[in-house]
Amino acid sequence: MLSRILEFLAWLAVVLLAALGFWWAGHQRHQPPTDGRTEISWFVPITPLRDLYEADVAEFERRNPGIKVRIIWVPGSEYNAKLKILAAADLLPDLFFTGDVWLSYLLPFKRDITDLMLRDAGEIGLDDYFPEIRAAMQLHGRYYILTEYMNLSLLYFNRRLFAEAGVPEPREDWTWDDYVRAGQALTRPGGPGRPGVWGSSRVEGWWGEWIIYVRQSGGDLFTADGRRSLLDTPEAINGLRFYLEKSDKHGISAPAGFEPLNGFVNERVAMIVGGHVNYWLNYNQMPGLDWDVQLLPVGPVRRKGGELAMAGYSVSITSPHPEEAWALAKFLTRPEAIARIVARGSLSVRRSVAEAQMRDARPEDRPRNLAAAYRQFQYGEHIPRHSHYIEIMLQIVQPEIDRMLLGEFGPEEAGRRAAAAVNAFLATFDPNAP
Repeated sequence: MLSRILEFLAWLAVVLLAALGFWWAGHQRHQPPTDGRTEISWFVPITPLRDLYEADVAEFERRNPGIKVRIIWVPGSEYNAKLKILAAADLLPDLFFTGDVWLSYLLPFKRDITDLMLRDAGEIGLDDYFPEIRAAMQLHGRYYILTEYMNLSLLYFNRRLFAEAGVPEPREDWTWDDYVRAGQALTRPGGPGRPGVWGSSRVEGWWGEWIIYVRQSGGDLFTADGRRSLLDTPEAINGLRFYLEKSDKHGISAPAGFEPLNGFVNERVAMIVGGHVNYWLNYNQMPGLDWDVQLLPVGPVRRKGGELAMAGYSVSITSPHPEEAWALAKFLTRPEAIARIVARGSLSVRRSVAEAQMRDARPEDRPRNLAAAYRQFQYGEHIPRHSHYIEIMLQIVQPEIDRMLLGEFGPEEAGRRAAAAVNAFLATFDPNAP
């Protein structure tokens, strides 16, 4: 009896502390400035671009003397969790950084900015955004994000390793077979004083690479209505099989769990399929790393399938100052601001900035083949707009894919298990799902 009483008291203490925390948060709202200015809060992850953002905010305040911006810096790994906690405490910031992968997930917190977007289309240069980016900003034809940044799946390769192996550099018309043949020619065992090289990396623990093969095989993740998984279809299974066989059959990638740490930067892998534009800055800080990009190899059914993702700013649905928050979002995404971000090593979401980037490129700049990167736009696809996508992929699907790589079962079983688990999960929300 005593143990039960103690357990109850411990539970009650946790509940009271949690309630006290939310009460305290509610009573600790930042005091507005006393000089008559309107204060807006901007919630943003800590980033290497911090100095650019702080300079932009200072300039924004100079041009808009009636507005003060309070920047709330948050570690990236904690960003979405903290944002949802603030939402639960009714403390949402006025403006927050978000991406299309989170569009459906965070939709309840986002203001529909369609009317603002169309009203100010000329001012913000809406037509200057690539059409693929404009499409990614929307959900069911409505705008919820003003875009600043994007990622695109590409084929990355090390030019020095290709030259040393006597392998011609990737071409636009490469197929999966070409990619495998080059990877086999580039793979070499290590020896005394000479580290081994794998022809290609294989990204584990994340959907960024294997989803490309599923889509290029003619498969997909969900039905069009999002009510069922398609990972058990023959097309999806063919994509998973290629992902597995990069190591098991073709020998161009390390076995599961043995991927070289920072393999591309350390020149232990010659190619990456997918990748992330975020890493360009890191690549260009490595002396002697001669890297470039090309279109993704063509799959057995189609070329499309690589990710095209974007990130930008959403005005919170509870913001008491939506016009001021919108003004800051417009300022942060103006062409000059995008150009400064691109100059650090990135692709542009705006056509005018992309044209200037290619026109002003120097021979020493990397990647050299920017034109191919921008051509890849037309073959990119956004992540499914599914409100449960993040949980489904990371908590349900990815563990089955990882077990496949570890040899516990083949791609057919992985696809079947993943689809069955996803469908069971979705049925808890929709018992009438087919």
